[in-house]
Amino acid sequence: HGLTDELGFHAVENRHYVTDIHATVLHQFGLDSHKLEVPGRKRLELDHGEVIKNILA
Repeated sequence: HGLTDELGFHAVENRHYVTDIHATVLHQFGLDSHKLEVPGRKRLELDHGEVIKNILA
């Protein structure tokens, strides 16, 4: 999924963040990452990743 530079170090196409991977794994478990909260802690909106639908069958 996607392309990297000639050394394979940086993504150059279809870039994703770690939070996207977390959201994708949680989705596979049937959980919505946008609704998960830790009691007593505020979540940052930047903390929410998006499900990587292109890699799911």
